[in-house]
Amino acid sequence: MAQGKFVSSTSTIKASKQNKAALSVKSSKQAAKLAKSRFGGKVLKVENKKAGYRVKLIKANGHIISVYVDAKTGKINGG
Repeated sequence: MAQGKFVSSTSTIKASKQNKAALSVKSSKQAAKLAKSRFGGKVLKVENKKAGYRVKLIKANGHIISVYVDAKTGKINGG
């Protein structure tokens, strides 16, 4: 008979759900902060879209970029 400890995977599932919740973006300010931390520059405008936020930034080199921050996942597209 094998001996050892049984480790439940329930805690792993709960931790995974908590991590996903932590990634959700709940405000335009949070979306701007996330985009700025990823790309740098200065935030020009944040638009609340259907499932996220469109963030427009001006980089130090003068280039203007527009990125989309998914409100549910925190994933950033564009740039």
